[in-house]
Amino acid sequence: MPWDAQLARWFDEYAPRPEPVRSYARPARRQASTPDIPRAGRCFPPEEIARCTFGVVLDTSGSMPTALLGKALGAIASYAEARDVPAARVVFCDAAPYDAGCLPPTEIAGRAKVRGRGGTVLQPAIDLLRRAEDFPPQAPVLVITDGWCDTLRIRREHAYLVPQGASLPFAPRGPVFRLA
Repeated sequence: MPWDAQLARWFDEYAPRPEPVRSYARPARRQASTPDIPRAGRCFPPEEIARCTFGVVLDTSGSMPTALLGKALGAIASYAEARDVPAARVVFCDAAPYDAGCLPPTEIAGRAKVRGRGGTVLQPAIDLLRRAEDFPPQAPVLVITDGWCDTLRIRREHAYLVPQGASLPFAPRGPVFRLA
């Protein structure tokens, strides 16, 4: 199975699409046609929107090829846009983390300014996401790296996206997707 299909399946499992709920607090679109009959409308509660967000830790060290950065960011943005993910928390990391905040899918693909291009230490970015008060504790994290990184300790659901032929310097606990 291709890497992008496997990644989409992983996202479907851990960052599901938001489902609208029926609520009488927001009237339906057709309420005006029959004002004497109450009709429930559909809305997305805030906890439902927070449930479908995810974090991306992007290795922006000097060893990461720019083609790999572009391909990975494009895949993440296209998936997030197709699955109605409102925003993804993006953290660029080389020797220090650079928090880009929660970015909508359109900004991830085109206008995200990649910072870094120095050494490779990714654990501070993982710790930044763990300590962030505005990032849901059950949200999964996707680590995009070329494999030249430190040993990572991630205490939430996570996966790795590495180029074909690269290996991680530790035994990963989450799934590893090979970018072709």
